[in-house]
Amino acid sequence: MSHKREITISPTTRIEGHGKVKITLDESGDVSDAHFYATEIRGFDYFLREMEAERLPFIISRICGVCSTAHIIASVKAIEDIYGTEITETARKLRELLLMGQIISNHSLVFFFLILPDFWFSPEENPSKRNVFQIMREKPEIGRKAVALRNFGTQILDVVGKREVHVVSVVPGGLINPLKEREREELLKAAEMACAITREALDLGKELFEKNWPDFRKAGDYKTYYMALTKDDAIEFYDGKIHIISPEGKTLSEFTSQDYMEHVEEKRYEWTYAKFAYLKALGWPKGIVQVGPTARANVNKRVATEFANKELEGFKRKFGSPAYATLLFDYARLIDLMYACERARELLEDDSLTRTDTRVKVKPKGGRGIGVVEAPRGTLAHEYVLTRNGRLRNMKLIIPTQVNNAAINLNVKDAAMEFIRHGEIKPGLLNRIEMVIRAYDPCIKCATRQADGDLRVEIRNSKGELLRTLGV
Repeated sequence: MSHKREITISPTTRIEGHGKVKITLDESGDVSDAHFYATEIRGFDYFLREMEAERLPFIISRICGVCSTAHIIASVKAIEDIYGTEITETARKLRELLLMGQIISNHSLVFFFLILPDFWFSPEENPSKRNVFQIMREKPEIGRKAVALRNFGTQILDVVGKREVHVVSVVPGGLINPLKEREREELLKAAEMACAITREALDLGKELFEKNWPDFRKAGDYKTYYMALTKDDAIEFYDGKIHIISPEGKTLSEFTSQDYMEHVEEKRYEWTYAKFAYLKALGWPKGIVQVGPTARANVNKRVATEFANKELEGFKRKFGSPAYATLLFDYARLIDLMYACERARELLEDDSLTRTDTRVKVKPKGGRGIGVVEAPRGTLAHEYVLTRNGRLRNMKLIIPTQVNNAAINLNVKDAAMEFIRHGEIKPGLLNRIEMVIRAYDPCIKCATRQADGDLRVEIRNSKGELLRTLGV
């Protein structure tokens, strides 16, 4: 008789989207397997087929309310790749500023509101106390600064993107509206404040990491390949080449965005709606790769801004390069945040940012194109195939959470094996497992786009009449 049993954590909390964890114990009460499940389906790959190219960026950004800016910029870059469009330097800088705004908005939210309670309190602490609201009761100034920092990120999106969520200023060919001098000056003043708050957040994060490091090291550790955009060996979010290193830190390959799909492949399992991306040349599972804050720190030798570069140097000295511990994602995310604030300030100090040459004319045509940016969670790629009349024939998206999906599952199993032995479940298990998942800051909304072959998508008109059916 089998005495296997399962432990289910559902839903996983303080993440973007809906997911659950299932841990299977063998007859001895030890962990035999563990999985992180994505429990929803979005289907953007399918219902956007035959959409006009000029509408694509605005609709694709709705795939997520958190990282929508990265999606719209990757989308217009893919379309411009097909059209052969070269945007102006002013437009490029404004797009990069938008990405910095998104990094600031996302990373400040993740650190202060999602991650900080795991650092501040013991994993065994009662969940009713282990949350950001309790921290704010104890230290009200932390809450005020957290809100102020995130507001700066959303202010950039609102001023440059004309909306805080799902920006509307970015179009194929550049941006619709130039930045006004008054807007630049106001954002620059706010950038000084943001840099100061982020330095304090880094000091707090390092202090808490030092305090909790012996326990954090037990939370998961998996050596993989690492991938990130890079420019002159420095962290880059808007442009550059994709660089992949081995678990030992040696360069495996470096290539342009247009060659991305030649290097990355996808795999699917029936038990989850999220695909798994891996390195095509190495195959599965040898080609498991990670992206995101730790990957950016591992792949790049430096940061192009002063304070963030010092922090990266300290990170590499303390944890090695490459660094492997899963919870270092949370540390590296603070370095991203520091860079984004400093880089936003640099861009805003540039008087040329208010030039009016923000848009060039585009000449639509059919073909295949790829757009790649660094989203908050890692390298994001959009590949489109357009027909001659400018409609989407096919689309392929490689989402950062898809790339990290294998590592997330492996780390969940490692953490479960650390805290469950011989049927004895150590206190704080649920939160310890969730800490591993939260470190990756998974965006399940973006990553869940597949379904089994029995699902059909029906497209109907306003009268409810069936126009056509797509097999998914």
